Amino acid sequence: MESAIMTDWPKKINISAIHDRFSSPAWIISEKQLIANVMEYEKFTGKNNLIFFPVKTNPSITILQILAKLGVGADCASQLEINLALFAGIKLENISYNAPIQDIRICRYLLISGGNVVMDDPDAIMELQEVLKGDEIKGKLFFRLNLPDSIGYANKNENQELMAHGHLSSKFGIPTEDLEGILNKITLPLSGLHIHVGTQMDHMESFEHAMNSLNEIAEKLNIKGHGITDINLGGGLGIPFDENQKFPSLNHWCQRMTLLKKKQFQYSVEPGHALVGNVVALLTCVQTVKKSRGKSWAIVNVGTDQLAKVTLLKWPHRIINENGSELPVGGDAIAGPLCFAGDTLKENICADQLKKGSLLLITEVGAYTYSLSNKFNGRTAPKWLLLKSNGDLIQTMDQETPCDEFQLSKHSWELEEKDFKDEMIALNIVDSLSSKYLTQACEKDHFEYLKVHRENQRKYQFSVTTSSPVDFISMPFAIRIMGDAAIVSLLHSKGFDQKKFAVWGKKLALDCYNNIKSNEPLDIIITLSETIRKKQNFETVVRFTTSCKQCTGSLIISYSL
Repeated sequence: MESAIMTDWPKKINISAIHDRFSSPAWIISEKQLIANVMEYEKFTGKNNLIFFPVKTNPSITILQILAKLGVGADCASQLEINLALFAGIKLENISYNAPIQDIRICRYLLISGGNVVMDDPDAIMELQEVLKGDEIKGKLFFRLNLPDSIGYANKNENQELMAHGHLSSKFGIPTEDLEGILNKITLPLSGLHIHVGTQMDHMESFEHAMNSLNEIAEKLNIKGHGITDINLGGGLGIPFDENQKFPSLNHWCQRMTLLKKKQFQYSVEPGHALVGNVVALLTCVQTVKKSRGKSWAIVNVGTDQLAKVTLLKWPHRIINENGSELPVGGDAIAGPLCFAGDTLKENICADQLKKGSLLLITEVGAYTYSLSNKFNGRTAPKWLLLKSNGDLIQTMDQETPCDEFQLSKHSWELEEKDFKDEMIALNIVDSLSSKYLTQACEKDHFEYLKVHRENQRKYQFSVTTSSPVDFISMPFAIRIMGDAAIVSLLHSKGFDQKKFAVWGKKLALDCYNNIKSNEPLDIIITLSETIRKKQNFETVVRFTTSCKQCTGSLIISYSL
């Protein structure tokens, strides 16, 4: 067996320079590695749109955008994941929907719109058949199967019961012995069969057995008059997290599986770890080194909040230092900053060379880390950086701030107080308390465009001059400026030369942590998502910021034609 090897790109980047420029913690994506992984899978599928990336693996918009440009599809388990894929530019016909609890409305919409639906719940299948009566089905319906023989791992570990999706006792998949009975009850056209052997599968036999089984079942079904054209092999190919682990290489997997293909079928995959696992590294910094009974604990600024998969599932990852070298073996450990005894990222290392400020890079963290992140101890999500194929490094998402916290933005704060007596407030008191700027003078706020530059397909830069009775740009004034720039950018990007219809905002997020001076020029950067259709309306997500980074936010805007 040709074994997978650890990627080299994390060892070649200058994490000291990156930290000086962007600080830490920070996720770093290698565009070059992601493209290489897609090209490997394309050797098996023949087409990139037959690679369905499971969004649950890593819902990074940056990753989804790169995959969209490559023509890759998305495997989604919810409406939110579908929206993320569509806003990133993945085409609707390249969306596949598969969830333990299946929303029949989503199933119907995708099937009549040309998408893909994977189902394994007989009751949901019958319900879908009822709601689809009279509809033309343009998409493809797959049945997910569970084989009668157990699919297992070569090397046993304590976590496999959490990952064995294809196990006999799994909640996933229609038992093959029940398939004929279900098919006898339905009139829906069945296009494909689906299977998923499990996560971090460490040998080829499980995949080969699954493919041979699906090939055989599909051939028998077609003899009986069913039009099976597609076989989806799911994902599950594992990757090594350190040099001691052995997994089949992606190249070896594609070669072996290609030999089992049948000419009458089209094959698709849903790779997670093997597609994005080695595409992402996490930059972190030592905050302190504690010594306890002869053992040193190097405590860094990220832990189980972002790496629950590492700490809770006991999957320690390779950690390299500023020289690109792995840490030497010893009796020490690297731990996260959380109030949790299990917040340990790596045991049995030597921390002699580590001190406060030492930089480290945790590698192979592209799968099931960000998607499983949490807010424990009030930790916030790191920024995202993209290492482009040409070597440029750009920031694609800001670090989360405390004000982005769900409880701060959604809680109403109102609680009953037993002894409080309600009262009417005299309007003269209200008048003396209110802002004269907001009630009267803000109508004098004015801005004009000086120049507008379209830098690329999604990015516009505006230069405006502002005039206001106060010496700073208020939040209402900022909303006017950013909102109009967003409208101009959207309409121009769609090819319109006049505004002939209404455009309205649906959701606004605005951060102004420092005052921006008014009565002087201001530069604004606008970036646009793909536009998606929702019933009769079109929606686009707009990100805006100022050149001084003191006013940033996002806006969902909608329009109808």
